[in-house]
Amino acid sequence: MKLKEIIKLPELSGFRLISGSGGLDKEVNATEIVDFEFADGIEFTREEMFYGNSLGITSLMFARNKPELLLDAVIRMDEMGIACLCYKPIFYKELPREVIEYSEEHDFPIFVITDDAFFEDIVLAVKKEAGLDMTETEIEEAFERILKGQISENEMERLRHMVLPADGKYVQAALFESGGEPGLYDRDHMVRYIRRLSLEPKYSERVSLTRFRKGGLMLMTRESADGPDLDVLMKDAAIACGIPLEKAVIGLSEVLDKRDFTEVVYEAFWTLQAAKINGEDLEKYRDMGVYRLLAPEMGSGKLIRSAKDFLRPLVEEADETSDLLETAREYVVSNCDLNEAAGRLYCHKNTVRYRVRKIHEMTASQLSEEDFRESLVLAVRVLLLEGSLRNIH
Repeated sequence: MKLKEIIKLPELSGFRLISGSGGLDKEVNATEIVDFEFADGIEFTREEMFYGNSLGITSLMFARNKPELLLDAVIRMDEMGIACLCYKPIFYKELPREVIEYSEEHDFPIFVITDDAFFEDIVLAVKKEAGLDMTETEIEEAFERILKGQISENEMERLRHMVLPADGKYVQAALFESGGEPGLYDRDHMVRYIRRLSLEPKYSERVSLTRFRKGGLMLMTRESADGPDLDVLMKDAAIACGIPLEKAVIGLSEVLDKRDFTEVVYEAFWTLQAAKINGEDLEKYRDMGVYRLLAPEMGSGKLIRSAKDFLRPLVEEADETSDLLETAREYVVSNCDLNEAAGRLYCHKNTVRYRVRKIHEMTASQLSEEDFRESLVLAVRVLLLEGSLRNIH
């Protein structure tokens, strides 16, 4: 959509063009908040920070008491494909003459925001007008396609604009659902949590919250690649909007570049599944152990199909072999220790030994004992992660 059409939106009624009218035919498909990026000493490329063809809104805080930074910032915005600059006159009522001259010579529009419009309202209005808006159902369906590796570039771009926090260059995802108490993360509760978070200025630019399946997905951002996990920010934001995380099971992804945000969603999902298996309240992707090796391949479904095929003789006769399924699970969870598995199953270790031998005969009698054990461990762990072996009875 062209800039000259975007600025007619009711939410942008306070925008007044002060220079660069020759650039009003530029295409705009996003809105981005630009401030710290142009502070003295900060270096980055457009690919690192901006999507391009965007409406850049700012308070010019980065140039507070340093007007010499303004011209270079405008030049770099123009070169990086930002369609225009829209600033609130908080630190600068008027811009330096050389900035206005550059704007006119290079058809780079500059607007002053004359009302008290919230940046968040501007961002949402442009998203909707540019076709980047998504319904709650569409967002959830897009997340499901991420897990299956089937999301398109266009849908991923739309989702990125809808759910990523405005600030920060790196993102971490936390996926959570109830740890046992029903109702805490149903739709009505999640709507209230999301609304409260949007009203918290301390967190609204760095934390976003979206309903997902039986719980919520929290995306948190920071400026640098290095540093601690954002679990402290997660807990603080949860307290601010009333989310009872102490009654949740949580999967926490790694911290990745915003461009890889679909990867953090994927990581958080499988980490949550590992937390359920391990009986942990909070599991981190890097600490998943063997499940971290399996998670990257779970989306394709090939591992799951292979695991189910291996255990099919037990699954097809579940009524008669449920003890064998449960034994397979507990034997693997016990790291193939007969004594520990017997304790978990409340039976003698010879009973476990007999059942494991029976499982060997039914699933892979042609394999050696060692090869069978390796295959059984892999198949069971895959289906534990997928969820179908967590509750057999």
